[in-house]
Amino acid sequence: MIHGTSRRQFLGGVGAAGLAMGSGIRPTFAQAKAGLDMLKGQGNIVVCTWGGGYSDTMKRIWFEPFGKSTGINVSTTSIPDMSKLEVMEKVGNVEWDLVDTEGVQMQIAIKKGLLQPIDYDLIFSIVPKEQIDPKVITKYGIGSVAFSTVIAWNHDLFGAAGPQTWAEWFDTTRFKGRRALYAQPRPSFEIALMAAGVPKDKIYPINIDDAFKALDAIRSKVNLWVEKTSQWAVLMQNGEVDLMGSSLARTLEEKKRTGKIDFSFNQSIVEQSYWTIPKSAPGGKESQKLIAWMMQAEGMLKYASALPFNVANTSIYANIPKDMQVQLPGYPENAAKNMHIDEAWWAENTASVQPRWLEWMSRS
Repeated sequence: MIHGTSRRQFLGGVGAAGLAMGSGIRPTFAQAKAGLDMLKGQGNIVVCTWGGGYSDTMKRIWFEPFGKSTGINVSTTSIPDMSKLEVMEKVGNVEWDLVDTEGVQMQIAIKKGLLQPIDYDLIFSIVPKEQIDPKVITKYGIGSVAFSTVIAWNHDLFGAAGPQTWAEWFDTTRFKGRRALYAQPRPSFEIALMAAGVPKDKIYPINIDDAFKALDAIRSKVNLWVEKTSQWAVLMQNGEVDLMGSSLARTLEEKKRTGKIDFSFNQSIVEQSYWTIPKSAPGGKESQKLIAWMMQAEGMLKYASALPFNVANTSIYANIPKDMQVQLPGYPENAAKNMHIDEAWWAENTASVQPRWLEWMSRS
């Protein structure tokens, strides 16, 4: 199942060929050509990501230009699932070469030995190290995007004065209407606990019994549990629900398209995703090259200017159009209002939480 799921000087030719934004480094033509030559190759790689406009934008900005410039063809599939990857590894038939992995998924995959290390020597030969956010540099993954779950509502019903906290979101007297949440314990635990009055900086470590008590308290107020984040757009367009705990990207897209949806960054829930390479990926070497390509400032600027996600290359933020900057989870005013998923806690506790969650969801 998907999480939400709502994801921040263009360089000539390859990113290394122009002025590296914010770095003060201007590579020579020879250096730029050497960088490009390092990325050349052949064959095909399969990228497993989350589909929809999210994936289509990656194809346009990164995958197709990479193929034309390097000779390595990129195709996509969905959806990242670590259980499926584990089976692929066990039977010796790994179909994915590069995976857009949620942070918790990555932590679980690391524990199970499913990933290979990222080639940072290659990345930093293409992109200055100081451009990449050190918080998203890990041994087995490098940041793809950070995405958000936000409080959203039907603008036709509530105007701009929709609920500003999860407690208000569950206030069925003040805000009448049908409600929908994502059908997974993450971030339902965090939402229910904040609705119960737990401060965002006191959520972790989660007391699982307390989380289910908080869920019991709001259960009757949730009319629909959404199985896939791709459903949000349809639900919004059809007016099937009036209040949503939905992905920022899909919510913002619908707000811009129709103006019928509004949202708040208050108590938004942010989660980091990472580019990871399966341990036995047949196209692992070529995938390392694609990661290096995507870390360049040029593509990062285009991507963060198109979709509301924070990205790994922080040198580009000042160049993002102002109207898009204010929609990013990492924009200072927004960042002060959100909370971050604790990847380590969820990686440690998902196995014990999931069976209990399924039992809770199965109750009539």
